[in-house]
Amino acid sequence: MNPAALAAVQSRLGHEFTRPELLIEALTHPSFLNENPGAGPHNQRLEFLGDAVLQLILTTELFTRFPADAEGELSRRRAILANGRCLAALARELGLDQALRLGGSENTPEGRDRSSNLEDAFEAVLGALLLDSGMETTRARVLALYGSFDARLAARLGADNPKGRLQEHVQPQYGTACLRYETVQSGGADHAKEYTSRVYLADRLLGEGRGSAKKLAEEAAARVALETLPR
Repeated sequence: MNPAALAAVQSRLGHEFTRPELLIEALTHPSFLNENPGAGPHNQRLEFLGDAVLQLILTTELFTRFPADAEGELSRRRAILANGRCLAALARELGLDQALRLGGSENTPEGRDRSSNLEDAFEAVLGALLLDSGMETTRARVLALYGSFDARLAARLGADNPKGRLQEHVQPQYGTACLRYETVQSGGADHAKEYTSRVYLADRLLGEGRGSAKKLAEEAAARVALETLPR
């Protein structure tokens, strides 16, 4: 573990761990243990805990901040703030990409920047933070990391629905059933799956994208299509 990277994460998080082994566990990808079987547990249990903690914090905060919103709108806001791209961005802001313990084919610049690795690590750090400091400190640090909810939501409300924006773009001319998504490739280990999807307008290929889930690959393909279609 790089001590400088570990210190940088704690500085950006605004919390110095009294049990640093929890932070080390949170930053240990399963692939690292394939080459270092005695290096302690990987981060999947902490990721499980952190995911639940994050959902509770976001749910409570959105419920308080948007008293007029119905359940469906609150769920949509939470999904935007808790999706993989948002969590990966927060992980990069914390410097988790530089601090991850990776092994094998994951220990590359691409592996360090892989959204699925960063998302899991971010949630694992929250689980570690809960165990080290309790719920109130964890809530305060999470809200500080997100900053303005309104700004994060405004920045992502449009960007996080590329399939919907693409449908709106082509529907007036081509109708409602004109788009077709096709998964053309999938591979990788269970912890690092990658899918390739294409979007077609009738039989015309509009874009191709990749992601750690079929949905993310389809959204990436839709973004490519939006960039290439005439406005």
